[in-house]
Amino acid sequence: MPNPFKRAAVPLSVDELLDISFRRAFKKPRPIPRRGDKVALYRSKEVSRIQTITDTVVSRLDKVVKSFPSVERLDPFYRELLDVLADANRVKHSLGAIKWASKTISRISKVYISKIKWTDNPERMAALRREATGRISSILKRIRPEVDFLREVVPRLRSLPDLDPSLPSVVIAGMPNTGKSTLLSRITTKEPEIAPYPFTTKGIIIGHQSLEGVGKVQFIDTPGLLDRPLSKRNKIEMQAVVALRHVSGLVLYLMDPTETCGYTLEEQISLLRDIVANFSEEIIVLINKKDLEGEYPDKFSKIRAHLLKEGVEFLEISAEEGLGIGTLLETIKSKLGRKYVEDSISSVG
Repeated sequence: MPNPFKRAAVPLSVDELLDISFRRAFKKPRPIPRRGDKVALYRSKEVSRIQTITDTVVSRLDKVVKSFPSVERLDPFYRELLDVLADANRVKHSLGAIKWASKTISRISKVYISKIKWTDNPERMAALRREATGRISSILKRIRPEVDFLREVVPRLRSLPDLDPSLPSVVIAGMPNTGKSTLLSRITTKEPEIAPYPFTTKGIIIGHQSLEGVGKVQFIDTPGLLDRPLSKRNKIEMQAVVALRHVSGLVLYLMDPTETCGYTLEEQISLLRDIVANFSEEIIVLINKKDLEGEYPDKFSKIRAHLLKEGVEFLEISAEEGLGIGTLLETIKSKLGRKYVEDSISSVG
């Protein structure tokens, strides 16, 4: 599923829209009646000017409204991100204001074109045209705040990543330098893609793998979000973390017993508690860098004892050397397969 906002049109500013529409109206060649007098020529000219302005304005406004996806039909992941970035209710209000302006301008145009057609006075025609364009300008200026708001938020929405919430998904978490990127490259079929995510400095990293009995699985690493204490997140970052729950089937949490990542075991355990508290999904803890156990036997024993005491499920791997990766993929396949069968039964029930 591509980002539903990718094709949303960024509106022109009110001033730009007025400038374009007026330039077109007053530069466009006017049709000259084959037979008729100067009155008919004036009438045709003024009607054409109003119609050109109206057509230009209405087409641009309608494109903004029609290109924006239905807020009510958005997947929960993108709906939550819409709230984080823009406030869904404010977006709906702004789109409603633009739609109102389009309809109002069309109605005004018809009224004044009709009036011009019923007068034979060229001066009166010009006055009616000025009155019509003045009202059109006033309507557009009235919705300037809504237009400016969408001009600010639509580019950010368009930059959201292409995540498919319908795919079984695995979110990878853990402190920096614990081996998340290495693991992602190890368990996905090709070089993971970096996708923009406006809540992190590096975007998010997405890889895919097909697992027998499950199908295509989406693996997601979120540098800058799930790699430090959630208590230090600001409100928007925390909402972005929450949004990830909508695409998560499992969470893999990497730990580095060697502490060569730059973080103590206590700090890594604290982040694990945060993630457990904020994700209802099943979490698999991975004790990484198994190949280095000979150099840090006490630290490996310490983390095993802690996880066993807490009743936390864990696997031991070496993302660098590929140790335990087969077992990890089998575990993921088993858990995702069971989860999606349960979800299917639940949805039927």
